[in-house]
Amino acid sequence: MDMSEDKRGTVGSQSADVSQISITAQNRSHISAPVILNSTVTGNINIANNYFTGPGDEVTDTSSLIAEYKQFLLSEYAYITEYTSRAGEEVLLNDRYIDPLIVQKHREKKERENEMRSRGKRFFNTRETNQRNKNIMVGQLFGPENGSKKVTRKSVILQGDSGSGKSVTAQKVVLDWASGELYSTLFDVVFHLRCKELNGLSDEMSLVDLLDCSLTANEIGQILKDIPQRILFIIDGFDELMLSVTKESLPPKPDIKSHPLAIVCSLLKGRMMRESFLLVTTRSSAVDKLENILKKPQCFVEIMGFSEKGVSEYFRKFFEDEEFSSQVYEQVKIHEMLYTACFIPVICWIICTIFKRKGKDRVVTSELTTTTSIFVDFVSTLLKHHSSLNQHEELDLLKNLGQIAESGTPKRQVLFSRNDLPKAISDLPNIPFLCTFRQQERTYLKEMFGFLHLSFQEFFTALFYMLTDEAEAKIKVKELLESAGNGRRNEHLLPVIQFLFGLSNKKVSRLIPGEHPKLTTTVIRAQLEKWISKVIEKNIMNAFYMSDFILHCLYELHDRDILKNVMKLWERSGINIHWSLKGVDCQVVMYCLQYSSRIISMEVKCNAKDLKMLHPALCRCTTLWLCFDSISDADVDLLTSALGRRKNVGYLTMEDGALSDESVQKILKTLSGQTSVGNIRLVVRSISNANVDLTMNFLLKEMMGRSFSVCIASQAENMDKSLCSEFTMSSKNNSLWFTVGHSEGHQGEISEKHGLCYYEGFSKISFGLCPFSAIPMTDFLKTSHNLRCFSKMKITEFGVNVEALLSFLSCVPGLTEVDIHSEYLTDIWASRILSYLQINPKISHIKFHVSNLMISDEERVCSTFSVSRKPFEEYKMHVSERKNPSLSLAMDRWAYDIASSSNGELVHSHRLDKPALVKLSLSFPPLEGSSVSWEVLFKRLYHLIRLTEQCPELNEHVDSLLLFLHSVPGLKEVKVWLSSLIESWAARLFTLFLSCSSLLHLQLNTSMYVISDVESLGIMRADGVSLVVCVYTNIRSQCFKICSSFKSCVFQHFTVVCIFLELLVMLYKVVISPKYDKSVCDLLAVLHSVSGLKELDLIFRFLTVDGASRVLDLVQMNPSLTALNFLAVERPDTSRANFKKDGRNEFFSIHRTSESEDSDSEGLNGIRDSYELENVERILCSDLRMWRRLSGQYSLFLKCTGSCPSTKSLFSSIELTLSENSDKTSSDWKNFLQAYNRCKGISIISPTFEESVDALLLSLHSVSGLNKVQLMTDSLTENLAAKILFMCHTWPSLHNICLQVEYSKRYSELNVCSTLSITRITDSTLTVDIQLAHDSMIEISPSFISFTSPCSEIPKLDGRELFETLDILKDLEEGCEEHEELVGVLMSTLLSVPGLQKVRLKISHLTENWVKRILSLTEICPSLQEIRYDCIESSDLLLEDIVRILQSSQMDSDFKIIITGIKRSNATDGCTEMMDTSGSSSACNENLKITFCQDSSTRLFTTHEIDKDDNDSTEEEDFFLL
Repeated sequence: MDMSEDKRGTVGSQSADVSQISITAQNRSHISAPVILNSTVTGNINIANNYFTGPGDEVTDTSSLIAEYKQFLLSEYAYITEYTSRAGEEVLLNDRYIDPLIVQKHREKKERENEMRSRGKRFFNTRETNQRNKNIMVGQLFGPENGSKKVTRKSVILQGDSGSGKSVTAQKVVLDWASGELYSTLFDVVFHLRCKELNGLSDEMSLVDLLDCSLTANEIGQILKDIPQRILFIIDGFDELMLSVTKESLPPKPDIKSHPLAIVCSLLKGRMMRESFLLVTTRSSAVDKLENILKKPQCFVEIMGFSEKGVSEYFRKFFEDEEFSSQVYEQVKIHEMLYTACFIPVICWIICTIFKRKGKDRVVTSELTTTTSIFVDFVSTLLKHHSSLNQHEELDLLKNLGQIAESGTPKRQVLFSRNDLPKAISDLPNIPFLCTFRQQERTYLKEMFGFLHLSFQEFFTALFYMLTDEAEAKIKVKELLESAGNGRRNEHLLPVIQFLFGLSNKKVSRLIPGEHPKLTTTVIRAQLEKWISKVIEKNIMNAFYMSDFILHCLYELHDRDILKNVMKLWERSGINIHWSLKGVDCQVVMYCLQYSSRIISMEVKCNAKDLKMLHPALCRCTTLWLCFDSISDADVDLLTSALGRRKNVGYLTMEDGALSDESVQKILKTLSGQTSVGNIRLVVRSISNANVDLTMNFLLKEMMGRSFSVCIASQAENMDKSLCSEFTMSSKNNSLWFTVGHSEGHQGEISEKHGLCYYEGFSKISFGLCPFSAIPMTDFLKTSHNLRCFSKMKITEFGVNVEALLSFLSCVPGLTEVDIHSEYLTDIWASRILSYLQINPKISHIKFHVSNLMISDEERVCSTFSVSRKPFEEYKMHVSERKNPSLSLAMDRWAYDIASSSNGELVHSHRLDKPALVKLSLSFPPLEGSSVSWEVLFKRLYHLIRLTEQCPELNEHVDSLLLFLHSVPGLKEVKVWLSSLIESWAARLFTLFLSCSSLLHLQLNTSMYVISDVESLGIMRADGVSLVVCVYTNIRSQCFKICSSFKSCVFQHFTVVCIFLELLVMLYKVVISPKYDKSVCDLLAVLHSVSGLKELDLIFRFLTVDGASRVLDLVQMNPSLTALNFLAVERPDTSRANFKKDGRNEFFSIHRTSESEDSDSEGLNGIRDSYELENVERILCSDLRMWRRLSGQYSLFLKCTGSCPSTKSLFSSIELTLSENSDKTSSDWKNFLQAYNRCKGISIISPTFEESVDALLLSLHSVSGLNKVQLMTDSLTENLAAKILFMCHTWPSLHNICLQVEYSKRYSELNVCSTLSITRITDSTLTVDIQLAHDSMIEISPSFISFTSPCSEIPKLDGRELFETLDILKDLEEGCEEHEELVGVLMSTLLSVPGLQKVRLKISHLTENWVKRILSLTEICPSLQEIRYDCIESSDLLLEDIVRILQSSQMDSDFKIIITGIKRSNATDGCTEMMDTSGSSSACNENLKITFCQDSSTRLFTTHEIDKDDNDSTEEEDFFLL
């Protein structure tokens, strides 16, 4: 390029010297004219070479060119061609397009996992919550980020998974720009390049040639030249580009010809058209590659398909008929899995297309396409239209995807690293059906993969089995079905099984590519049929609650022959169906039930529209539970027809409706013809005297003597037009209940009603009477209507109605129960009602609750107030309550605090400004003629509630309150909740307890506003002669309970309590150390000094070996002590947020924390963090209990609830039973506890395993009088079992030792059995019982082994060989060659014990081989006296066959054979009666026990006894699985 001075033109500033410049381009070089600001250009400007136009070309105004271009786009881009469109069947883009969900963020791993695992509405809600404030519209793609000052981005990456709508969104951007609706102020021109089309171009061309449209090359060139900074290039499908160009080959100018891919790459890098803007769509797998070459600044956004609103809008747009659209959408929404997949636009299109073919008239009546078939259609569509693989490559891809899915599904893994992917997939540039993202891991980014949703992973898992060869598929499916039968912990496998059923559908299986599926499908279909039949027959998965899953599986399979067989089998065991139509739809139900003639029960929640379809099935039901969202008069005839007659109607309810009186009468008449009726709720237009009388008269005439509950409810907007919102009449146990409910639509104060401030009054008035007699219901309804609300101007009128209510109740003969609820009530009215309840002891059930008790004089809310009375309950109430149960009155300050805060008042803002009283609870008997002025209590309580602990007048008001309590006749119980237990309260309440002889129980609890030294102090009289003192501290240290003489030691015990409290505070301040153990020792010394000590509960933050051993010594040294609970728990922190909940807890539930929480992991770990213990071995366990039985024996229970490896014990619990004379000899508890402590933090693979177990078993010898040991573990290995087996032999005084596996670990492959128990029958013989771990899906035979032999001969048994044999045997199927061989080894092992006396085996079913084994045992072992077989299932072996085999024996020994199992008279399904020798008969299918004995003279076997099996109580609960 040559630059020289030229006189012809000047460029310069108006105020500066003029300089002359000439710029000439040579040799095809280019010049970009500089932007000149604040300058004047004079003279001639000559352009020597312009590459945009050739010689003689005419230059046109760009605005007219752009207008022409827009018209071209409006016609070209207005339509889209769908996957199934034929010629002329294009669809308007605007008729299909829905704004997608686009987020401007990188989603984190946890966020993705939560979304992928959620389904249905929860899935859409989760996505909406996660993306809140991150959603952007298409029009915001090129704006500043959230109003920031960042430079407007030049390049936008629009990433999305296959079928998420990227290409359609790109087309919509072009169309909206052309129509002036989008980017009109930002871009003058938008060009669209489809990468899939570019891959097919091989000839060299320029960018001008590539942008082929309605404009000529020169016109395009002019636009590119004039406004490069106003151009947007949309490059759609970057992931499909096959880039392999170098930097040198990238053309820098739009007119230079090159390979099309090089031109696109030059655009992306900014080498060409640097000032233009880029919108690039790509799959997630190519994002890393794209961001490395794309020019900056960049912006990343992700298109996530449709939101829930978008799905609904798509259905609405797809169908022209709005009613049709709504029907289809509701149908799909019912299917949770299908509805979840609708976030993918392609899935929505497939579903809508299928329904459109069915037509409007067939949406409700025709069968739905199965969920699996839609997933198959989706896979086929994406492979055909979004992939370039050939058929063989597609099959390999599907297999590899299935392999990934199958590897993660059992582990609930939804995200995978690249190392988890098979190499064949990992090498692919794009992986269909998988989404890719980069997860931040400390200082680097980790590439992760996942399926579009968990549903697709489950589908590909099932597809993997179908694409596998027959033998491998059979094994894998068997393992899957067995795992699914293990209960709720494997519920995540159920969708995979449902997809398997769907893929086994003959029509669907034809769509699966490859040869294997044709053969494999037949094998898997047979497995599934056998499995689902077994599930129903044995009720393995609780068919009642799994009915929706079973029905869906049968529907997905769509095989009429299998359906008939399964439904016939289900009908035999009783079809019980439980579902909400939000989880399973009517078509699925009706398809499956079409072959069932009798249905036991159906529990249905649906809408009235489904009633017509369900009608045939409902008519065949014996028992119904029906819940409808709404029923109109038009639906009543269909409903009554479905109900029919002589059914059990569990409930019939509706949420909304407007039934007429005639419809109500019609429904009630139908209900009167039923066998039983439960809860009925009918919604009418409004409740009037007429329909109340109609309902009452009908029920009294037709339903008396039966149990029922009928409610008529009103949904009237203006409740003034209805007597009440609900009227209920119910009958139970010969009592009639009447309930009137009022609802104003909201709780609390109602303002500005008729110009007055109103308060909601009575919300519920209910009463019961027995027997029934006529009552003035009209007057009652009128009174209750007037009690709905009140104003300050109408207090007198309201009081008159309160008196009218009490007058009505007084006139009700046989009144036994009263239940009254009110939102607002004054102290005068509450006192009046309470007095009425107090003087009527015949009212046995009372509930009276006031949410906001108001003081009349102050016109302020005082408290929440409630009164209740219940009949005597054994073990829950004092014996004095048996004849006359007390009234319980409770008042707390919550309502006062809420009312004060709502008025803008600060309630105890300072942490030391604590309220003196939080809650008060009283119990007193109802007495006729007793008179208490309850208004006095309310007013005194109101003044006390307003005071804090610092108020000088506090003591005066406390004395005033206690003086009133002393005047309450028969006061039995007082409970007080305080902010902190200060001395003045304790002293005054203790004085009240001593002076009030009727008072049986006094309890003081502290609130949780701040930490105080003592949380609770309780004093109780027990039978008038003993005193119970309970202290519960909130410093998380200890709790104890003392029982001793009342008359002589009251003050002495109060002194003990004070001393004990000082020790508690001291213990709290001391960490684990020898000083701590000394403090525990001092504490125990104080307790030991209490005469008559009977029970002791201690709750520590931690236990030590020394402290625990001293406590156990205390039990044996103190003859009066009968029970000890010694716990280590970390009490949960309490905050103001749950203040109300915690404050209401009952004090005496002292074990609540240890029962429900993993205290070791939370509590002990917290202590370890806080105190940095040097000697962790001092931490012992979380629960230690010891008690003396009535027989005089001692029992010790020790439990460790730790869950982390460092705190978990090999033995999670140990229970020891000591003889009654054990207290005469001291036990070395410290040695035992230290040995147990060493078992913590070890497992079966630990090097110290053997040493620790041996030390623990050896330490048991130091426990005096030990005669029973029970151990719980999660690892019962051959070595451990063998050690336990020989323990009884070496320990003559030990009566029983039992080793059990924890329930959650009983099916672990590491355990040889689930239970091992050795019991000494006599001094010389013992019995060994072994229960093998088995679940309901795997039948183990034998599953239980028991044998009796002399104690001295046990050492000759090879215990390790026995348990190794059992370990292998439990995984084998009965009947196979290896199983028969191992059973022989098992028998040989048992026979190796000389003097074997009895053998008992639990087998799946009796076969000829098992009977022959009896003969071989008796021939080889002459000492054998008895053999017993317990059979789980019936077999084809007849009784006479057994006798025939036994007669073939030539044995000389006398012995007995016992066989238990299901009785059959022949090998067919038929059954006849079988008579035993006594002439009695046994019904078919009963569980029987048959005893065979050998006659001593003839040596022949005879049937000695046939009885119903007594189900031996020594067996485990699950022994008979019939």
